[in-house]
Amino acid sequence: MSAQFRSAFALATMLACASASPSCKSKETATSSTGEVANLPTATDDAGIAAIDAGPLVLPTAPALAPTPLGMPPAPSPDYNLTTADKVALGSELFAEVALSADRETKCATCHVPEHGFSSSEAISKTAAGLANQRHTPSLVNIAYHSEFYWDGRTSPLEAHILGHWQGQLGLSPSEGIQGLATSERYLAHFQRAFKSEPNQDRAAEALAAYVRSLVRGNSPWDRYEAGDATAVSKDAIAGAEIFNKRSGCATCHAPPLYTDLKYHNLGLPTSEPPDVGRGAHTGNPGDKGAFKTPSLRGVSQTAPYFHNGSATSLLQVLEHKESQGSPRLSDRERSQLIAFIEALTSDNAP
Repeated sequence: MSAQFRSAFALATMLACASASPSCKSKETATSSTGEVANLPTATDDAGIAAIDAGPLVLPTAPALAPTPLGMPPAPSPDYNLTTADKVALGSELFAEVALSADRETKCATCHVPEHGFSSSEAISKTAAGLANQRHTPSLVNIAYHSEFYWDGRTSPLEAHILGHWQGQLGLSPSEGIQGLATSERYLAHFQRAFKSEPNQDRAAEALAAYVRSLVRGNSPWDRYEAGDATAVSKDAIAGAEIFNKRSGCATCHAPPLYTDLKYHNLGLPTSEPPDVGRGAHTGNPGDKGAFKTPSLRGVSQTAPYFHNGSATSLLQVLEHKESQGSPRLSDRERSQLIAFIEALTSDNAP
């Protein structure tokens, strides 16, 4: 946006405000993370993005990046898109931004609900166009440690995954979606602070990726127990850990500290029509037919329903299915203890 255009736009908006336009709002002030004042107007329009208003724009200080939680290794941050507080602050706003979608109602958080472990309570969620998705919405918690995305691992890296997912879920191409931010002085200031650039689809994907990579969850009751707090979990959870690591064989695929091996397995779930061949459609390897990525058990008590098709509504149903496929048969008491351990892997401070 040229300086002439900004000046003309601001002057026109000030005249509109002088006429008591209902869209005009009083200006707000705060300290930016850079200490700079963006002398640009701001307000809020019906689409949810910041529109034009007379007055200087000052962004609040971006919250500091959270330290690595107990029980987790440092989250990877790629050299091409190092995670910064300013990127995460921008990404968190984009994650909740309805102006990026065709219907001006759907947002990333519509399916990846923070209060539901950044997953969905629906077995199969819908796109902005109202179309049913093929699979259950996976959790974004600890996705920073993944290098392949979707249940079948067909995309990489995370930034490319976001760009492809954007159009499929929100109904607009990233280039179209970003146009809605071009006149938002709040977003102009955000992009300038985070990237020293105007809004564009690649920087938006990088900001969203930085935000998603910041969703690291540890410090669960079980992490505190392993760190020496004998009161952090119940006796049932301790007994369940023994079953998890030995008798049931769960730890083979759900290995700590992520409680996933990040590999792909066929769990013998009923096939859909037409059949969903999972990883096999991506690799063409017959051995990958019907295989899907092992989900992490961290935070899993928040993310029902389970499996790639959302067919299990409880952890008990998951265990019963696994037993039907050859896992050791447990008593009711043992199942209850195993579930107590799994639930102890959910952080107290989630989301």
